[in-house]
Amino acid sequence: MRRGTASYTERDMMHPTARTALIATAALLLAGAGTAVVAGEQTQRNVQEQLERTRKTLEGSGLATMVSGPYQGNVMGGTQVTKLTLLPKSAEPVVVTLTSRVHNGPFPEGRAFGAATVVTDVTFPPDVQKQLDAALGGQKISITTLVKFGGNSVTTYRVPEGQFTGDGTTMAWKAVTGNVYSEGERVRGDGQWPGLTVRGGGGLITLGASTWSTTGQTAQDGMGNATTTLNVGEIRGSDQGSTVFNVGPVKAESEVKSDAQFVSSSARYHVARATLNGQTYDDMTLNLTMGRLDRQVLAQLGHVDVADQNFDPKTLNSIFNALLQAGPTLSVDRLSVGSGTNEVQLNARAAFKAGADVDWMTLMLDPEALMSQMDVQAHLEGEAQAIEELGTRIAGQRKNVASMLQAAQEEGLLVRKGTRLAADLRLDQDGLKVNGVPLQ
Repeated sequence: MRRGTASYTERDMMHPTARTALIATAALLLAGAGTAVVAGEQTQRNVQEQLERTRKTLEGSGLATMVSGPYQGNVMGGTQVTKLTLLPKSAEPVVVTLTSRVHNGPFPEGRAFGAATVVTDVTFPPDVQKQLDAALGGQKISITTLVKFGGNSVTTYRVPEGQFTGDGTTMAWKAVTGNVYSEGERVRGDGQWPGLTVRGGGGLITLGASTWSTTGQTAQDGMGNATTTLNVGEIRGSDQGSTVFNVGPVKAESEVKSDAQFVSSSARYHVARATLNGQTYDDMTLNLTMGRLDRQVLAQLGHVDVADQNFDPKTLNSIFNALLQAGPTLSVDRLSVGSGTNEVQLNARAAFKAGADVDWMTLMLDPEALMSQMDVQAHLEGEAQAIEELGTRIAGQRKNVASMLQAAQEEGLLVRKGTRLAADLRLDQDGLKVNGVPLQ
């Protein structure tokens, strides 16, 4: 063959730029194949690690148990079957099957760069699944996870909109969507639900739009730290077109904090407005905290299975005794209705003082003995007019409420401080005291 008559491919291969492109292309293909092997191996590790973290979280909560079958697959991907038993200690636990199909990277299913995508099918027991299929119109619950190199993952879930009718009642809901981000031992998530309606018998209940977010960091013992926020729009109920109740917006927050020795748990609730039985209450707040919970003992409690046929009640007795010996506390940090001059507020705190020789099971059967092991303090305060107004809304008959408040002041149960009324209660081993005076 003469010079200048070489084929296109030969000439192209001889060109420096073409050779570079060819080598680069081959390198990318080889790298992709090699990365797929790494992704496959890493995916198996990551999936198992994620499942183990999930199992610890679920079983630690007591809401579910989780059993995963072996990972079956090759360099291209595989399958993992996991069974969740919801409310395992209830009379009718529900078993949910999660079948996860793993597609290895580096560009799983042609999507974003990562070690793998995991597409999970959710299957309920046949009777439940049949009703669910009908309600969702053939649509399926979707759960898709992108496992990134290094083990982090992003899970996106969606429950389709649907409608269910039975026993004269129709419930219709909008699609639920959300995300879960896993970064080592840290997990965060968010979601939204436009709401639902329930109709039947001339009645209508409407749940407004809801959003939620959560963050958490688990530890080996299942304790860790976590925060959750839930916002719910108005919840309305009517009968034959007339309003029965109207509550909201509602905000609920919870937080769990752990240190080397103790765990504390707090919850905060706020209702902007609630109309019940024709009465309206504004700015309702409830804040609760439980503290000084022995971390090691709580971890032991999380592994107790009362449904086990070999379960020994004495195990719980020793655990609760250990919890009490740590001196746990329960406080109502704030229970209030109204705001500004219209606010009525209650604060309370209860502490256990059980000694090493206290038998918890016996104590639970003897309320008087149980109270003797507690120290309870409470403080109630508000503008006299606000207290009278709240009492009237609850009990009716303003005149009677005013008379009761006056009698309470005369008997020392309420103390007037200018325009405000207040009361302090103390319950301990010496009995009940109101404003420092023993109650006979």
